[in-house]
Amino acid sequence: MEKRHINYCGLGDSLTVGVGSNIFEKGFIGKYLFLTRKALNQPIAPAVFARVGATTGDILKSFEHPLVCKTIKEAEIITITAGGNDLIDAAEQFLQDKKEEDFFIALENGKKNLSNIIQQIMTFKREAEPYIIRMINLYNPFPELKGSDKWVEAFNHDIERLANPPGIRVADIHDLFLGKEKELLANDHVHPNTKGYHLIAESLHQLGYEPLLS
Repeated sequence: MEKRHINYCGLGDSLTVGVGSNIFEKGFIGKYLFLTRKALNQPIAPAVFARVGATTGDILKSFEHPLVCKTIKEAEIITITAGGNDLIDAAEQFLQDKKEEDFFIALENGKKNLSNIIQQIMTFKREAEPYIIRMINLYNPFPELKGSDKWVEAFNHDIERLANPPGIRVADIHDLFLGKEKELLANDHVHPNTKGYHLIAESLHQLGYEPLLS
C-alpha cells in the first residue's frame, strides 16, 4: 500500500522565504522538512505563502485568498514566522520621532493579529485530521538599539501565550541567537545566515510531532 503524504504549509515573512541563506539551501524549510520526513517516515508535499517585509497584518490578510485557505485546511504541519517586521517598522519610526509609543502600538497590533491568525487556522481546521502548528519567536535583529530587547521579549511573551502543547508550540529562537548574532546572522545583520536557519530547523524539530505520531 502506497504511503500517503503529509501536507506542509509555511506562512510568514522573510524568514519563511529564506532571505540570508545561500542559494542552494533556502532558509529553514528544507532542513526542517528533511528532519520531518525522517521522523514521520512519510513523504511531504510543501506549500509556502510568504513575502519579504510581511507584517502580522499582512499574513492575516493573506487568509482572504482561497488558495491559502485551502492549503491551510489540508495541511498537517503549519509553521509561522511573524512579528519581526512589526518591530522593525516600529524601530525605524522610533529612530525618527523618539516616541516609545511606536513600540506599544506595534506590540498591541501584533498581539491581536497573531491571535486572529491562530483562531482563523483553528477555524479552518475544525473538522480536520490531527495537525500541528509551529511558531518561531523573535530574535533581536537590532541589539545595538538600547532597550530594544525588552520589546522583543514582550512580543515573544505574546507569541508564547498562544502555545497549546502539543498541537501549538513555539521554537525559542531568541535565546539561541542571543549574543551570537555575528555568528548566526547574514551580512545584512538582520536575517539569519545558513547556520542560523539550520538552528531554527533543529529547534522546530526538537518540538516533536505529536499528535501526528499517535
